[in-house]
Amino acid sequence: MKNNDDDISIVSIFGKSLLSIKYGEEDNEYDKFFDMHNDTTYVRTFFKENESFLENEVWKNIPNIESATRQVIKEAEELEIFLEELALNSENNEIPDLDSHFKYLDGEFKNVYEYTPVKSYGPGRPSLLRLYAIKLAPNKYVITGGGIKLGDKIQTSPGIKDFVLKDIRRVRKYLIDNFS
Repeated sequence: MKNNDDDISIVSIFGKSLLSIKYGEEDNEYDKFFDMHNDTTYVRTFFKENESFLENEVWKNIPNIESATRQVIKEAEELEIFLEELALNSENNEIPDLDSHFKYLDGEFKNVYEYTPVKSYGPGRPSLLRLYAIKLAPNKYVITGGGIKLGDKIQTSPGIKDFVLKDIRRVRKYLIDNFS
């Protein structure tokens, strides 16, 4: 359904600091991310389909699919609570805030200063979850999507490689065309 920029809107998740992209009648990307990663069946199926990635040295502390599934569910629960706390702090000019949490993306976006793409890690170490956003202003972010990151970069991670960068580019273009 993501084919027409007329179908893009921005919705508030928490006040004016944490927003999300919404495509047409679909749920917004923030809610979709947390619904998906709190769904045991979805997460377990994802790991069954991508089990070979868990053999990577970085995931050595995750012995099996069940452990990986539990970690993602826990990370999703904790990340959602943490982001709401950071958004509240951002609204009240307190630290830690959203700016202290989101990290800039490298690669093609390394020197982008308008509508800057950023990422959020889940609380696990190492974290399996990534939530991607665009920084609109200090402590003001719009979520563009996310998923489980198993590869060393977005382009090698099943589940996110086919949409994360494409969605970031699309949302940046939408923001530039409509708000610059």
